[in-house]
Amino acid sequence: MKTLRIVFCILSCVCVAASVFIGFYFGWEWFLIAACGAVLFGAGMLFAKNKSEPKPRSADFMNDERENEEINEENKK
Repeated sequence: MKTLRIVFCILSCVCVAASVFIGFYFGWEWFLIAACGAVLFGAGMLFAKNKSEPKPRSADFMNDERENEEINEENKK
């Protein structure tokens, strides 16, 4: 997943850099298309990041004290 994040980041940067020149030479309609591509690749990068990094468990009032202590110890590591 990390490779996918890097690929999406590079593609997003290329779209942003190219959108200025595309808009200058071909018009604002094409600029918006390239800018939308950059936004989509950026969203793909964030999606891949959220999928690859699990969220840490947190203590909850529904858990008993022993379970909350175990969760707190896991989060300290």
